[in-house]
Amino acid sequence: MLLSNLVPFNINKVLFRFLTTGILAATGLFGILVIEVSFPFSRISSVAHAQDYTQNEVTSYAKAGYEVELLRQRVYKEIKSMLNQAPPDIVCNRPETFENLPDNVRDTVSQYCDDSERIVQRHNLSIDRFNQLKSFYDRGGEFYQQVQNVLKEF
Repeated sequence: MLLSNLVPFNINKVLFRFLTTGILAATGLFGILVIEVSFPFSRISSVAHAQDYTQNEVTSYAKAGYEVELLRQRVYKEIKSMLNQAPPDIVCNRPETFENLPDNVRDTVSQYCDDSERIVQRHNLSIDRFNQLKSFYDRGGEFYQQVQNVLKEF
């Protein structure tokens, strides 16, 4: 009723209703197609993520990540005092990120990288696997929550 008041007088009300019904029906069909296409992919994706890690890896990542973070904070402060400024972004597997630093800072960074690797390995993870798990953690979601639950136990 309300829509019929908006229709200009020169358009037949039956034609208007027919077009409106057609548009709504087409929109409904499109919605069904989108749901059908997206749901199977969503299920596959969530199943794949559920199989991307084990509970042991959650625990190992939480413990290793915690230790590495404590080490990182200590070394960051140390390097900051050596440089009298905040350290640049340093990535252990990219030596070019720290090759222009003074020798004493570069030695500290190198030691940090070695110590971090030992921590990760002590918790039965390779560096590559630790980094994969870190990407899951950074996305949030279930893995993140499981790690947080382990960290609450510390």
